[in-house]
Amino acid sequence: MSDPAAIALSPDDEAALHAVMARHAAAWNAHDMAALVADMAADVGWINVVGMQWTGREQVRRAHEALHRTMFATSRLTQMSLELRAVADGLALGINRTMMEGAGPTPDGRPYPAAGSVMTLLFARTDGAWRIVHGHNTNIDARAAAHDPATAAGPR
Repeated sequence: MSDPAAIALSPDDEAALHAVMARHAAAWNAHDMAALVADMAADVGWINVVGMQWTGREQVRRAHEALHRTMFATSRLTQMSLELRAVADGLALGINRTMMEGAGPTPDGRPYPAAGSVMTLLFARTDGAWRIVHGHNTNIDARAAAHDPATAAGPR
């Protein structure tokens, strides 16, 4: 394992990565799925909150377009936090926390979870630009989070 200090993100890199995720949220809120995938690698891997797995920018775009015609048609995404760390030269790991409002019911009729989500992202810098090469999104289960054994909120 290399020395983490030797591969730290520069302030410019951190700003660029925050800009990628700001564009992601803006595209979601505009329901513009072409813009949503614009900062993704052509061969991006994506796993959504219920475990659907998509490969490639085009498949991710098509899947999100279908969802934004239905349950996410009136949704709004708010960026809560983005934690970043370099994992190698030109690679960064991001933990992105968001809240969503206005989502319609899930396909089986249940209300969409309101506790927010946490997304793990792998970014790669190619040709001078940061791209999302993999994303995995998970809805936060508020009942489970209240009993997280690793935090003060959970049992000791």
